[in-house]
Amino acid sequence: MEINGGEDRYEESSEWFVKYLNRQGDWLEKTRGNLMVAATVIAGMSFQVMVSPPGGVWESDNCSSGDRNCKAKAGTSVFEHESSKRGLYLGMVISSTISFSASMSLILLVISGLRLRNQMIMAILVTFMVVAVLCISAAFFFAVALVQSDDQIIKYILTIYLGFWIVFPVIILVSQLVRFLGWLICYICCCPPRRRRSPPRLLPFVPSTAAAIGPSPAH
Repeated sequence: MEINGGEDRYEESSEWFVKYLNRQGDWLEKTRGNLMVAATVIAGMSFQVMVSPPGGVWESDNCSSGDRNCKAKAGTSVFEHESSKRGLYLGMVISSTISFSASMSLILLVISGLRLRNQMIMAILVTFMVVAVLCISAAFFFAVALVQSDDQIIKYILTIYLGFWIVFPVIILVSQLVRFLGWLICYICCCPPRRRRSPPRLLPFVPSTAAAIGPSPAH
């Protein structure tokens, strides 16, 4: 009896996990359009940062005819070869490129016609969206840091901004990890999933046979 009970709990836990994945797939199917809009906006922002970098571009070649080492050429970014801003500029380029690539990959997956109920496709979509959001947030930080001077207030604001985007994703990651560990413990211990109690059904009143027939005639 104990073995059968353990098998029943194992099957119930497996069914609960399958239902959870189906609910996630339903959510992705319903929010397909929202994912497309969000990915398109993030891709546009990343593209705009790359073609119109902070600080602008050189409008003309500010080099003398005999200077072969001059890098200030028309159409190139002003901060591209600035030694003091080199690290921030590279950070902006890398984060914008990753964000643009993740957004366009997500759009391609959504319009490809693949079923979003697939576990692997669902995990890839969520990963791409998380990477795109985090990288466009990092690109914003690098862009603001590039054009700001040594203003202490702006540095304080950027410090708060950076701390928020470090703590907030960690909180989400820890909550998801705790949720997964809770499911894993329940799965290993074969805990039965919680079921909603269905309300009691009200049966229609059926009169008894004697009452329906009426009193018997007196003899």
